[in-house]
Amino acid sequence: MEVFEMNNKVILTTPLRLMTPIIKVVGDFCNLRCRYCFHSNSDQSTPHVMNDELLEKFIKEYMELFTGRLVFIWHGGEPLLAGLNFFKKVLGLQNRYLKNGQKIDNRIQTNATLINDKWAVLFKENDFKVGISLDGNKDSHNYFRKDSKGRGSFELTMRGIEILKQYDIDIQHAFLQVLTKDNLKRVKENFDFFVNTLMVKSWGICHYLDLEKTNRNMVNQNITNKQFFKFLKDLIDLWLTQDKSDLAIREIENFLFGIKGKMAKNCSFNGTCTSFFCLEWDGRIYPCDRSSGQDNLFFGDFSKQSLLEILNDTPRLKYAEMVNSLPSDCVACEWQNACHNGCPSHRIGGIGGKYYYCETRKKIFVYLKTKIKRL
Repeated sequence: MEVFEMNNKVILTTPLRLMTPIIKVVGDFCNLRCRYCFHSNSDQSTPHVMNDELLEKFIKEYMELFTGRLVFIWHGGEPLLAGLNFFKKVLGLQNRYLKNGQKIDNRIQTNATLINDKWAVLFKENDFKVGISLDGNKDSHNYFRKDSKGRGSFELTMRGIEILKQYDIDIQHAFLQVLTKDNLKRVKENFDFFVNTLMVKSWGICHYLDLEKTNRNMVNQNITNKQFFKFLKDLIDLWLTQDKSDLAIREIENFLFGIKGKMAKNCSFNGTCTSFFCLEWDGRIYPCDRSSGQDNLFFGDFSKQSLLEILNDTPRLKYAEMVNSLPSDCVACEWQNACHNGCPSHRIGGIGGKYYYCETRKKIFVYLKTKIKRL
């Protein structure tokens, strides 16, 4: 494993000069009960909020370790359940510990159902980047994204989106869609919804895959290589018919960057997975939000240890070594620098295994490259 070291402090395991935190300020606590959520088997009904002491300890130590543009990703559960005052404390602490040369970039991922005028003002005045979980049109979104009483959340999410628009908050690049087997059939309807109804400039797509079948609510919802290839192929064809230079779908963009020999933006393509870590509300630290709560991927307890100690300790470095050690056929693959063996959570047999959608990625790289040459 190649190691990069910064200021004799944090041992870095990617070329990036920063480690980015995903902060689950309310743990798994959420006002929705989305069937495909990888926290759906956890207790999502018990309120948890990170206490003030832990919050200040984290912001202080994190801002002491890194310089430049610092990205804070506020996640959940539903992070807005922490309340307005919590995020006002966040802003106050960031300002208190800000050093010369540092710039704060706050990003929050929300289901948008709780957004009101006060939240919109906070986001606008403090330049928050807001990510919105939206699975497409009403039928697609409500199929899995329901509240605790089984009611669809589409109308509430759209209400939140409209409020953000009223306050001139840029959400043209804000959306994240979860793709499941049952929603594969709506590829054209959802493409039209994002492009022609919402008029977005870009969105990202997360494909559902539960290799260990841990989610009892999503039996038979895994997307196969054959299904995923067809979906991506259809999506590329729809994208090309638009002839819009400013329409950037994250998944297509990742493939395009790889074809051009550039570094993709998404961690599941660019090999920067180990430059992230996930902080739970109670101080437990894991590789990312997908692995939160997995005992075998536990990095340390921030309520009892320093952040520097945890990031430089054996569990994290061993994890990084396993993630970055590629199978022999990956090393020899022409697309290795554009793929990096995909997301560790989607590898067969664990993080040291082979990416489940290897076959799909290879075929899509070739398909898109051929399409571009013809154009």
